[in-house]
Amino acid sequence: MDRIHFKVNSVEHTVGSELSADVTLLEYLRRWLELRGTKYMCLEAGCGACIVSVVKNPGGPVEGVNACMVLITSCHGWEITTIEKVGNKLQGYHPLQRCLYENNGSQCGYCSPGWVMAMYSLIKKNKKMTMLEIEKSLASNICRCTGYRPILEAFKKFASDSPDPCLIADIEDLSICSKTGEACSQTCEDYDWCVVNKEDVKHPTLLHIKLSDNRDWYKVEDTGDIFKIFTLHPSQTYMLIGGNTAKGVYPILEYPRVLIDISSVAELKGYYLQQNLVVGAGNTLTELDEIFLKMSQHEDFRYLTVLREHLKLIAHIPVKNIGTIAGNLMIKNRHNEFNSDIFLLLNTIGASVGILQKPGDVVRRRMKEFLSVDMNGKVLFNIFLPPLNDELVKVVTFKVMPRSQNAHAIVHAGYLYELTHQNRVLTCRIAYGGLSVQFNRAYDTENNLKGRKLFDNDTLQSALRVLSQEMVGEEDPPDMPLEYRRKLALGLFYKGLLSLCPQDILAPRYRSGRIKIRDERSLSKGTQVFESDPSIWPLNKPSPKFDGLIQCAGEASYSEDVPSLPQEVFASFVLSTVALGTIEHIDASEAMKEPGVIAFYTAADIPGKNSFTPANTLFYTADEELLCEKEIKYFNQALAIIVAKTQNIANKASLLVKVTYSNVRAPVLDIKLAKRDPNRIKLYKSSKATKIGNDIAKVIKGDMSIYWQYHFCMETLTCVSHPIEEGIKLYSTSQWIDGVQRMVERALNMKQNQIDVYLRRIGGAYGIKISRAIQVAVACALVTCKLNRPCRLIQSLRNNMRHVGKRMPASIDFEIAVNSEGVIQHNQYQLFEDNGYIINETLSMLGFELLNNCYDKESWDMKLYDAITDTPSNTWCRAPGTLEAVSMAEWIFERIAYEMNLDPLNVRLANVDKVTHGEILELVNTLQNNSQYKERRTDVNKYNRENRWKKRGLRHSFLRWEPIGSIYLNVTVTVYVDDGSVVVTHGGVEMGQGINTKAAQVCAFYLNIPVEKVQIKPNDTTITPNCFISGGSLASEFVCIGVVKCCREINKNLEPIRNKMADATWEEIIKAAAQAEVDLTSHCTTGMVDKREYKIYGVTLAEVEIDVLTGEWNIIRVDLIEDVGRSINPEIDVGQVEGGFIMGCGYWTTEELILSPAGETLTDRTWQYWVPQARDIPQDFRIYFRKKSFSNDYILGAKATGEPPICMAVVIPITMREAIVEARKESGLPTNKWFSIDGPYTIAKICLACATNIEDFKFY
Repeated sequence: MDRIHFKVNSVEHTVGSELSADVTLLEYLRRWLELRGTKYMCLEAGCGACIVSVVKNPGGPVEGVNACMVLITSCHGWEITTIEKVGNKLQGYHPLQRCLYENNGSQCGYCSPGWVMAMYSLIKKNKKMTMLEIEKSLASNICRCTGYRPILEAFKKFASDSPDPCLIADIEDLSICSKTGEACSQTCEDYDWCVVNKEDVKHPTLLHIKLSDNRDWYKVEDTGDIFKIFTLHPSQTYMLIGGNTAKGVYPILEYPRVLIDISSVAELKGYYLQQNLVVGAGNTLTELDEIFLKMSQHEDFRYLTVLREHLKLIAHIPVKNIGTIAGNLMIKNRHNEFNSDIFLLLNTIGASVGILQKPGDVVRRRMKEFLSVDMNGKVLFNIFLPPLNDELVKVVTFKVMPRSQNAHAIVHAGYLYELTHQNRVLTCRIAYGGLSVQFNRAYDTENNLKGRKLFDNDTLQSALRVLSQEMVGEEDPPDMPLEYRRKLALGLFYKGLLSLCPQDILAPRYRSGRIKIRDERSLSKGTQVFESDPSIWPLNKPSPKFDGLIQCAGEASYSEDVPSLPQEVFASFVLSTVALGTIEHIDASEAMKEPGVIAFYTAADIPGKNSFTPANTLFYTADEELLCEKEIKYFNQALAIIVAKTQNIANKASLLVKVTYSNVRAPVLDIKLAKRDPNRIKLYKSSKATKIGNDIAKVIKGDMSIYWQYHFCMETLTCVSHPIEEGIKLYSTSQWIDGVQRMVERALNMKQNQIDVYLRRIGGAYGIKISRAIQVAVACALVTCKLNRPCRLIQSLRNNMRHVGKRMPASIDFEIAVNSEGVIQHNQYQLFEDNGYIINETLSMLGFELLNNCYDKESWDMKLYDAITDTPSNTWCRAPGTLEAVSMAEWIFERIAYEMNLDPLNVRLANVDKVTHGEILELVNTLQNNSQYKERRTDVNKYNRENRWKKRGLRHSFLRWEPIGSIYLNVTVTVYVDDGSVVVTHGGVEMGQGINTKAAQVCAFYLNIPVEKVQIKPNDTTITPNCFISGGSLASEFVCIGVVKCCREINKNLEPIRNKMADATWEEIIKAAAQAEVDLTSHCTTGMVDKREYKIYGVTLAEVEIDVLTGEWNIIRVDLIEDVGRSINPEIDVGQVEGGFIMGCGYWTTEELILSPAGETLTDRTWQYWVPQARDIPQDFRIYFRKKSFSNDYILGAKATGEPPICMAVVIPITMREAIVEARKESGLPTNKWFSIDGPYTIAKICLACATNIEDFKFY
């Protein structure tokens, strides 16, 4: 039997029939080779955590690929490089790794190896990239922690035009000639054979492997062999595999019986020129781009320059490195609703495809015909691109996405016009995608335009009317609303004509409409202004996280990086398929028949308490079922566990379990509805106004709602459980390992001392890993308890987004009486928090005191309600309760400003509680000066007057934030006698916030030793038992308090020794102390006695531009000032501020969760849920820390930083609203007429809110 041969990090490997069809390169690296530096999250090429570098054939280019997409059987002949080879502690770290670390570009660190590998692949292929090219080339990767700015700054140092270059003297690139022993000149006559060894050039071969799951896998190098295989397996399902990237669009639950790898078929590659440009359909999209670049120099194919620009918007570079033309078009063939950019481009230019029906028999089909061709038993062979006269033919295309990069089109369009020299239309083609399956060409509009002057207002209006009538669209959630997509299609038609219209015809005010707002965006930059006092270093010293370098090298270990053990099994939850109903029967018989399935458990199999939340504790009032016993509370509630030999088998089998329900009912999903039902709301707390004014100029009444946000931490919810002689050891991705220990003990009826929970770090959290991680851990431990075998439970992104709670939606009702200056006389204010199906985690307590933000609350009647909906129990999410409180208060003052036609800054200042919160005025003044607000206000007003189709806003937001509560932690500091090195253990959780770095800095400061002598060890429930949650931005503060206590005790113990040895070194003192049997270990706890109250203030100013025709936007600049006290580490705190703010930007713009009426989450993947990426952040991002700020000595002068910044991101939609109002004014709508936008300001909501009339579409 044949085998696959490849190299990983220069080591030969071979695989064959021992593997199943679904084993990816990612899985092989992590589970077979135990190279766990390569990470994962989405498993659909949407996050970038799994990127590795490959050379697919001898002499080929180095390219980044998503290891989660590539089947290991497709790696024949590949040379694969992972993060472990790029740089490591043994052989030295790569400049990329060091630079990312030194620029503080790694916080939680989970995504860092993927970023390094993406950049490594880029510069290996092209060492002369500009800074802008680098910034645009990193759409493959997501970081939820940093806000991207430090990552971009690090990598742009490797650009050819960097003002601060980081040079790579890369020995790997220095080839030595085997003949001369000198560096290769790449000019001699034998150079080709140096690059491609003669022994590597083989005759075409056909490989065949019978895989372990009884599937037949073939690798062919000739199209004839494809048809031979068809003949050999006439009745079997099959799949032709090029890059396998289609599974990122339509997930593959089970592969067909026959798999044919055609990635090495030479006939499907390359191109040639007849009358048409003929391109092999097996070319990757990267190769297609290179072909377009070369052929665009030809006079008949200069239009390929336009197509190349569009290609840049398709997916991202690692996907394009393996995804093929044929693969993309075949998705469109099988799923006509797929918005294929390749199909759109070919349809626009009148291209056709060649279909190989049998060896030597190629038939051509037009693009429209191709959609209905039965491709069974056929091969998409090539594409034919026609020559076009560059002087007469004009081509323009558009792709509108929910964010700047790496997203599918909401609507995309292509326009081809053949014109006379007088700009009359000879012929034209108008192509669309994203409206409906039926509508991809506007034939009526094309006919309407023929013979007419194209750049004429009457022609334009006539064509728009026809286009509007002939467009066929359909609602298809979670796609954006049809109303928007129709409006967008018309706007793009107009925009395309504006881009082609001669300058002398087009009126100046309309010229902004021709610009693609995201293409116009220039290089991003950032400024950070803070104070640092060298006299107290390492305290207050700006530095990156101390473990950042090993994170960038993939050497940092996370919970699921624990090596595999023999007999290990995998688990997956079975989820309900109704939101409300009664379980009558669960039938797992089909699942149990699936090969590799080992066990099935329901609530009846739980030995102890069926719960994963510790009821009757500070933040938990009730039990939440681990597995539903009878009554379903929400769609996709966990009701059983499947156990199997692999995660893929477990995931598949979980969908085969059949559940019979009765009493199925429609759920209530929206907080706007729930708050009107008295049975669904409960008053948490209220506060009466103490002073009501009577100077009333207007009464404003209204409501507003905001919705969910998924945490989107890069490390998913996972747990590994091992049977040990004392009981069970768990490696859990948890912010609360004591909570894990408690609930496992209760569920399994074990003693708490039989449960060990170990944690080194977690890959981001934002609250989801407080209680929701416990459910995964308890389920995993249950399997180990039942089978006495190691178990892994790895929640898929899809399962996380479906059955795990998220940020609490909130809704307000208000009736506000104000005077002529906008000062509130009386505010009857109610806020409703959506807890999901149960009021359990009492997060409302965190937000009540911030309902009025920094404003005078004397005239506020405030009521805060907890509400329930038939959705998963919503949970902690960065700034829970406080984001809703602060944001809603800011919206109140925006509403007052608009309705009263007042300056919103003046309204805010008039309402600030100057007695209690007057400190914020200092920040306002500082920001006014730093941001050049007055000058920019004038510039924005001028810009809006002069431009019809681009509008800008410039707005402020204010912040008051106060931490609540305390954290019980165990902290121990130990000094070792031989060398004086120090170890700190603490009960806090390192999740990217730099808790360990700050602890080391504080320890070094108080012991007066170099920080390099201090090491922070992992925590577990033996070393740091009974500790509380790491959250609320308080963990770092309380760990540092504990370290100070311990250091003071050690210093006290050492004082007699120091008095005797005045000039001794630290090491000498410690050795003397050891001889005197001085206790060099100090332990303490922290808790309520250590609580210190303080206020955090912040002010933000944002400038945003919107495209009125599309709803797209660009954040031009953000100036943000925050009072962080005297920061223990300003560089880390800057990262917290930037990351929090960008997470908030996502919440207010792109991150929209859509549920079906039945309660099913439809936006459950990276394909439909869009967090911000590198080109979505502020183009100019300026951070200032308040000068000379100090909280108090007990907490070292510092203040919390992790959560306040996300509350300030409300400034983004507030600023967008000003731009929208400017656009509405052009349509005759008054600026003081309020319009409601609930939830995020998506491009659809922005465009529709602009209320543009197509009658206003003009050239002059």
